[in-house]
Amino acid sequence: MNIPRLRVKPSRLSLIAVVLSLAFISVALQSQHVPDDTEAQTTTSIARARVALPPATATSALSATPTRIPPTATPETPPLPSRRPAVRMEYIPILMYHYVREVAEELDPMGFRLSVTPERFAEQMEWLHDNDYTPVRLDQLAACLRNTEPCPDRLVALTFDDGYEDSASAALPILKRYRFPATFFIVPAFVDQPGYMSWEQIEQLRDNGMEIGSHTLIHADLTGLSVEAARHEIEASRAFLEERLGVPVRSFCYPAGSYTPLISGMVRQAGYTSAVTASPLTGYNHMYQLARRRVLGGETIAGFPWYMTPLPEQE
Repeated sequence: MNIPRLRVKPSRLSLIAVVLSLAFISVALQSQHVPDDTEAQTTTSIARARVALPPATATSALSATPTRIPPTATPETPPLPSRRPAVRMEYIPILMYHYVREVAEELDPMGFRLSVTPERFAEQMEWLHDNDYTPVRLDQLAACLRNTEPCPDRLVALTFDDGYEDSASAALPILKRYRFPATFFIVPAFVDQPGYMSWEQIEQLRDNGMEIGSHTLIHADLTGLSVEAARHEIEASRAFLEERLGVPVRSFCYPAGSYTPLISGMVRQAGYTSAVTASPLTGYNHMYQLARRRVLGGETIAGFPWYMTPLPEQE
């Protein structure tokens, strides 16, 4: 029996070859790495951040592609840090700064109150130096309160919120002059935006002995989020900063100072050693509700010693 031969035209052979090539490429692409849920969610959270930034800044938008977030699970889960300090401290000045810049009060009243001029900031650091205060980072303060490191006399902690550009251009040179360490709370969604530090400037802080802390991924009020969304902001911001900067991130700052006992518990479970509030009245009996004093603009150096004394409610 004669079996007829299948004749295929050259043009049809070319078409078949193209189809097979496309199919091969499709399979190859599907076999490539697909980001895990943590990485994908972190990237989405930052990329979609359209939050109202603090006063006198531009609207946030992401310009840099986040680096890969490592898995948060570890082979051995370390013990949770203690909630309560082991050392009794009646009053610890933890100072809260935002801007170190010149701003006209008539043009931006709120920004004026949140801003300390470079000249005034230098005067304040000189006052601390001349009055024998010992500035410490918050991770050092946490170790001191847990009695794992010695507590220096007349200690004070300097903190800076949000990651403004003048933290590197104005505050850092003055801190270096007096060899004072400080803690800077960074929001990844704000980095590289107008008015905020670049990653290179944050690395400069790191390389000069400053502590980098977390201020969540997008500066969202945690009390207005679902439990899972709040947990993601707390955990993923730490993982992101640690991977990007190559240093441990131990200190946390609640956006707008808003938190609940549940949220402070999540901060502890995430492995942070302390968290600071925006209130001067919460005291120093809970490592995840540490009180701070906001340093306001427009004051003379004569009023600066007030921040070093406890308020009546804390005596």
